[in-house]
Amino acid sequence: MYKPRIHRKKLNKIGMDTVFVLIVFLLFVLCLLASALSFAKIYKSFGDDINARFEGSQAQALIMQKLRFYDNSGSVYVTDSGGIKSLCFKEEIDGESYVTYIYCHDGMLCELFTEESTPFDAANGNVLTAAEEFTPELDGSSVRFTLKCHSKASSSLYTLRSGERQVGV
Repeated sequence: MYKPRIHRKKLNKIGMDTVFVLIVFLLFVLCLLASALSFAKIYKSFGDDINARFEGSQAQALIMQKLRFYDNSGSVYVTDSGGIKSLCFKEEIDGESYVTYIYCHDGMLCELFTEESTPFDAANGNVLTAAEEFTPELDGSSVRFTLKCHSKASSSLYTLRSGERQVGV
């Protein structure tokens, strides 16, 4: 059957229009995908930053809570054992003296609870969180410590109240 030439041109034009619409639609989908992937990367970055801050503040809160709990005369002190500075908390249980050490070892903030007579061994501690550095200092009745977690350093100061009479608290 014979088809006029005008009808063939019309079919070619419809085919070109369809290809153009499909290409524009494909570009639109690719742009949406690219923007979704970039937003996902940014969201993950924010999530990692929030997680790092949370771990650091959680470790700081734990140490502050220990300081409040052990705020007795002579119970809080700082030692340096084999180049590792530790914040120590001494207590007596059933006539035996025990020490809790808080220190940084192999990129981790650790806690070790042991008898006072047992030598300090950093490898025996329980891991609390990842930390690059922990620096405790005791100056009179003030305990200052700096904690570096995920490359973010934070310092805290706690004044020991043991031996002082607190009025109105």
